[in-house]
Amino acid sequence: MHELHVVGPHGLPVRHRTVQVVRALQPGLASYTFRCDRRDASVRVLRGATAREPRLDVEGFTAVELCFPRPLGLGETASLEYETVFDWQSVPPPQLRRAARQPVERLEMRVAFTPGRLPAELHWALWDGYGPDAGLRAAERVSLDDECSAHRFMDEIEGVTVGFTWTWPPGEEPRLGGG
Repeated sequence: MHELHVVGPHGLPVRHRTVQVVRALQPGLASYTFRCDRRDASVRVLRGATAREPRLDVEGFTAVELCFPRPLGLGETASLEYETVFDWQSVPPPQLRRAARQPVERLEMRVAFTPGRLPAELHWALWDGYGPDAGLRAAERVSLDDECSAHRFMDEIEGVTVGFTWTWPPGEEPRLGGG
């Protein structure tokens, strides 16, 4: 799974692209449920599935079923690419998270910032739960590369939430309306 999160010139995420391969652990797998913790987003499938209408899910998440062209047989895989596009109604927390209740193999997460709108600090983090109210359990400071981005690769995660969290320089916190 590859995740690319782009933070725009106003300090707000503008898009999030996911490329992943799903393997059927039982015959007849017809869809993958994508969950996000914001209602201010829409999902656009680029390849490998079609999206159903979003619905409210557990713990306040929004869920979207990404339906494969045909059900998968046992051990078959589907390659998906989809983009989450944001329409912020409130300023989101400065973080990119991936929760893994089930095993996720070969996870790459990358966060990219607009030059001229860089965070004061960036951390790779581990949260103590899955929901939006989960607390930070551990964090390691990360430096941005020459492309104003940072990435981490994990061979496998399960039963955790990992990702990036950042702070803005004082007085430069994002505001709706371009601030």
